[in-house]
Amino acid sequence: MKIFLKLIIVAILFTATVAAQERTADVYNICGLVIDSLTSDPVPYATVAVAFAEAPAQYVNAVVCDGDGKFGMQLKAPGSYVMTIQSVGINTVVKPFVLTEANKKEDFGKVYVAENVQSIGEVTVSAQRPLVKVEIDKIIYNMEDDPEAKVNNTLEMLRKVPMVTVDGEDKIQLKGASNFRIFINGRPSTLLSGQNVSDVLKSMPANTIRNIEVITDPGAKYDAEGIGGIINIVTSRNLFQGYQGSIMVSTGTFGNFGGSAYLSVKTGKLGLTGSFFYTDYPRPWGKQESESENYYNPQYYKENGSGMYKNNTIYMLGNLEASYEFDTLRLLSLGVNLLNGKTNNLTEITFAMFDQSGTEQYSYKNEGNTNNVMGTTGINLDYQRSTRKKGEYYTLSYQFNKLPNDNGIYSRARDITGEMPLNIRLNQWYDNHANTVEHTGQIDYTNPLNQQHSIEAGLKFILRQNISEVKHYELGADGTREELPSTDNDFEHISNIYAGYAGYAFKAEKFGLRTGVRAEGTMQDVKFRFDKSRNFSVDYYNVVPSITVSYQPKPAQTIRAGYNLRISRPSIWYLNPYVNDTDPYNISYGNPELVPEKSNSFNLNYSYFSTKITLNLSASYSYVNNAIESYTFIDDDQTEVKQQTYKNIGRSQRTGIYVNAGWTPVQKLRLNFNGGLNYADLKSAEWDASNSGLTGNGAITAMLTLPKDFRINANGMYMARTIMLQGEQSGYFYLYLTASKDFLQKKMSVSIMCMNPFTKNLKVTGSTASDYYASRYTVFFPMREIRIGISYRFGNMKEGINKIQRGITNDDVKSGGSGDGVGGVGGVM
Repeated sequence: MKIFLKLIIVAILFTATVAAQERTADVYNICGLVIDSLTSDPVPYATVAVAFAEAPAQYVNAVVCDGDGKFGMQLKAPGSYVMTIQSVGINTVVKPFVLTEANKKEDFGKVYVAENVQSIGEVTVSAQRPLVKVEIDKIIYNMEDDPEAKVNNTLEMLRKVPMVTVDGEDKIQLKGASNFRIFINGRPSTLLSGQNVSDVLKSMPANTIRNIEVITDPGAKYDAEGIGGIINIVTSRNLFQGYQGSIMVSTGTFGNFGGSAYLSVKTGKLGLTGSFFYTDYPRPWGKQESESENYYNPQYYKENGSGMYKNNTIYMLGNLEASYEFDTLRLLSLGVNLLNGKTNNLTEITFAMFDQSGTEQYSYKNEGNTNNVMGTTGINLDYQRSTRKKGEYYTLSYQFNKLPNDNGIYSRARDITGEMPLNIRLNQWYDNHANTVEHTGQIDYTNPLNQQHSIEAGLKFILRQNISEVKHYELGADGTREELPSTDNDFEHISNIYAGYAGYAFKAEKFGLRTGVRAEGTMQDVKFRFDKSRNFSVDYYNVVPSITVSYQPKPAQTIRAGYNLRISRPSIWYLNPYVNDTDPYNISYGNPELVPEKSNSFNLNYSYFSTKITLNLSASYSYVNNAIESYTFIDDDQTEVKQQTYKNIGRSQRTGIYVNAGWTPVQKLRLNFNGGLNYADLKSAEWDASNSGLTGNGAITAMLTLPKDFRINANGMYMARTIMLQGEQSGYFYLYLTASKDFLQKKMSVSIMCMNPFTKNLKVTGSTASDYYASRYTVFFPMREIRIGISYRFGNMKEGINKIQRGITNDDVKSGGSGDGVGGVGGVM
């Protein structure tokens, strides 16, 4: 916490120093107010650029008007100048003026501008635009204007996005919860499906990202399921005639290596965009300790565990998108996403079991090795047909996804002392083959009836098949494998989902409204390979409303309020019943009998923007009556074994307040705070369990621009404790510093980053308790690391590529992995 306070003090002192230096300089000033000549309203965020009269194309300074149309600028020398005012939708205004020693200030007063329906040319400005802006249903973080995005990965940049939290374990949360989806360009991607979302985002360079959108109030066009919100990653779309691209490499003291390549080409009516990412990210050995007590078994009452763990992740992923414009009204798009990756987790843990009197019963050293092999394939085909009416179009879409996920789990016991229970197998091997195949068809229609009213509608059908097959072996002393019979781990889960939606939007002066309704039906069929008596079928039907209203008291201020009802179907990670007993006394498995959970969410948002200050305040409340919760229990037949699985037993309420504030006291310095507080109230009547408490997080970022294209960024983050139904996990603080410089006319960027310079390991503790048992754990994550990154951009573009406006978004499943936050770091035990 002291480091966090020091960071604030240093930022304030530096701000005062820089401001004092600027006040002492001999400066010349201009100011004014940009006004719409037709309505007499201020024109917010227009660009005001100044150049010497003899070189009007070479700007010496530029600023962006604030939300009330006001602008002010400092110049360093007297002379004859021209001022240019530009903004989308208005005619360019050019005004000459002269500054002298006798006349150091020029006040233009009200500068009137007229509307222009034709778009203007692109203008390059040196002023800093706000990183965050707000629309009626989302908050947008502008990645292109953040210098760190040039040499950082996408996961690191997510730490700065309002209402998004990325903790020290790289787990992602949105508004303090894990029930959300991540899209790319408005649609889900197979690259971001499954348990290793954080690893994939870590592989994606941020310099290929245009902005990140947090959609807090998903409308009727989005699938009804699983959405506490959407994080939409919008890739670079300035795709023009010609070509442009980038390459990036990075490495670090952990021995990690990453590389990427991005290329966009347009020739005539054909546009191609391709990217390839590779990462090899090993983590060094970390330490972990655990202690548990079993109240039901006095002989095997207390177990202690202590040892080491490490992991390594390797990913190769790529995507290719082709777009062809038959004419101005017809557009065809084809996208292909591919992923090939694997993770390897090693553990060496020594366990000792004691009876209630404290006498050791036995001990052994467990060597575990878990391999996850992943390969995903996604294909999107979209056809868009526009009409002569601007903004009216319909889209036909087809999507194919295949997500195979294979797991191999190896466990062997060494150095056994004492007498082990006869029903415990310590030397085992599991081969689990699980995959999901999905076909989706969709049609969408959008029609702006006039400048104030618009409607949208669509139909959708999904055929999804989840399959799991498990082979279980016992290992002999000589390394031979004997296959054991399996009766409940092989199953097939088929879901047929059909949906229709209709939406309406209204915009008039200061008021905005977006509302809609979606109807969805689900037909599920689960079949087990061996135990046919466990087969079952179930159907669901839901009508899901949503509404968002907005009000702008001033152009720079927006107030939004929204409500939506969502449901969440469990993915194969929750359904898969195969048993992971690498630690035979702490086993885990999925539950194929889970049903979708329902969530009601209310949101309220206020935003304010000016040239120096950006402020976004949000409040939310949500409740779920049948939440899918992880729980641990002890079976009467195996009192020495703790079992973890999932069930619809939760009743949760979450109330949160979130703040994102940015301050640019001087042009070279930008300060930002991103954080929030959440109150969680979790209950389960079935298991007579409850937990509640206040959680939260806060992050401060200071970005300093120095002469000769040097930049320094300091980021500090504090994560408060995590609340779970049967326990909690401790909070922690971490810090990272980045220095970077541009070369070759800003085409090449070099950066060096230091993670947690003052602490080698990140310590996290946790506990779980019930009437049957209690457990505690401590994990030390290696965090101190130095990373070096280099990126290079090349090419030139002159004309834009059109994009499909509406595509398929299968955002319906509650998926496991990063962001689910079930059980915290206990998963490594």
